[in-house]
Amino acid sequence: MKHILLLTNELATVSAVSAALESNGKLDSGDVCRNVSDLAARLEQSGAPAALIDIDAQPQRTLAAIEPLARRFSETRFVVLSGTFQSDLLIEAMQVGARHFMVKEAIPADLMGVLRRICAAQGNARQGAAVTVLSAGGGCGATTVAVNLAAELSLLGLGTAGPSLVIDMDHVYGAAATYLGVDGEYGLLDLLDRPGPLDAELIQSTALKHSEQMHALISTARGRLGGAVTLDPKRVGALVHACKNTYAWTVVDASRVPFAVVAELVAQSNTTILLLQLTIKDIRVARQTLAGLSQLGVSAGAVRLMVTRYHRRKMLISLEEARNALGLLPGTCMECLSNDYQAVTSAVNLGKPLAIAASRSDVRRELQKVAAGLNASNAVAAR
Repeated sequence: MKHILLLTNELATVSAVSAALESNGKLDSGDVCRNVSDLAARLEQSGAPAALIDIDAQPQRTLAAIEPLARRFSETRFVVLSGTFQSDLLIEAMQVGARHFMVKEAIPADLMGVLRRICAAQGNARQGAAVTVLSAGGGCGATTVAVNLAAELSLLGLGTAGPSLVIDMDHVYGAAATYLGVDGEYGLLDLLDRPGPLDAELIQSTALKHSEQMHALISTARGRLGGAVTLDPKRVGALVHACKNTYAWTVVDASRVPFAVVAELVAQSNTTILLLQLTIKDIRVARQTLAGLSQLGVSAGAVRLMVTRYHRRKMLISLEEARNALGLLPGTCMECLSNDYQAVTSAVNLGKPLAIAASRSDVRRELQKVAAGLNASNAVAAR
């Protein structure tokens, strides 16, 4: 670990921090800053994995100064030091971008452990892949596809890639969270509302563990579902980018999101899938979706069309008719997932992926093939 920085005017705090770090020799006299300007200059000059901020002299003013530093120096973890614990100061510290709030008397026992934990992920960032799943209408199975793609992608890398992540962007019903039977105090909306950079540590501490193979980032706590929400596309993009640096595979269940957010998701995703059924309504919505994205600079070729609940002999509209209605070239690939109602219903009722609830079902085998294709494409792109 490189030298950390300390902002304080108290000799006792310098001594306590020096003693706590003595075994590693990571605090020199030049690492002690007397004011915020000195700290900013040191960060600009050489950076630091962590900065310890003593707020006792001017708590409110010092905390206010942290926020622009946290935004500007996103690779640095800010730890607030205080002589006493006050819940209002803790909340404000978290809001301005601090990673930890520590009472000074705990420095000798806890400081090194905190620094190891909050700085551990900085040198280990990975560049994973993201898949966004869109829906042309209710009943297309976006949540089922998103959850099960995440499960299959994780199984492909079992033992090497770690768990996959499902992001539930449904702020009305929280469909993915309902499917998996997970609930928590914080979720996607809380991270988007939080000022400061989004990083692997925040993602990992907010995501919920469904199994060893799959984690879930819920939309928000169940009691907050259905409220009015305004999503900042760039902030959503930053979130997906942070998830890619945390998980080998991130699958976004992007139901009910505005076109501008969808366009940002497409830009951040390695693959975007638009699901539709072979109905007049879904074909119209799919065509409008492609046209809307085109106006935002997203080509139709960036979106992969997939027909769900497909039965070759019972469709009123054929695949060729759907291609024509969507303005696609003749022979353009439209993948199909079988109408395996019994298997999907069983999986949903059990709150488990198809790999566990209906491992031999047709739709599971089809999703395995989709996941294998995504995995192979991503491996080629990585090389």
